[in-house]
Amino acid sequence: MTKNTLNIIPVALVVALMIGTSSCKTKKNLAQVTPVEEVEPVEDEVVEELEEVTEEVVEERVPEKILSKEQKLNNYFSAVSGASSTSVANNNIDQALGMFSNPDAPVLIVIYNDGANPDYDEPTTISKYLNYLKDTKTKAATVEEVVYDSQGRIKELVLKK
Repeated sequence: MTKNTLNIIPVALVVALMIGTSSCKTKKNLAQVTPVEEVEPVEDEVVEELEEVTEEVVEERVPEKILSKEQKLNNYFSAVSGASSTSVANNNIDQALGMFSNPDAPVLIVIYNDGANPDYDEPTTISKYLNYLKDTKTKAATVEEVVYDSQGRIKELVLKK
């Protein structure tokens, strides 16, 4: 290297140090700095719109629907006929029978209805019908009419195919 190049390196270092160490002398706290754009307060109309939307969302939330006894019974029929094993079907049968006044409650199945005079299949009991569903795994008939006893249990049942 030449002698001139060696003299330039220390000078360049000194200049770089001077620039790097010198900084802005006016250091203001953030609290003293005023924002460039001031935020406008939210208007009452916007707040009211947000409240309305919030109320609509709350109203759209529907609590879980409480199933009627007929819907529960239809669910039990489907669960028995679609059970994966005999033990699962038997468990569902036991739960369904708890809704009846006795396991020999009569069950009528409507096979044809011309409006005034329905035709029924051979009468059976709820116990026999549930076991039939378990054995055949056929689609269950739906509940058409239910007769309750004084304790709110089913004593007669009419199903519709």
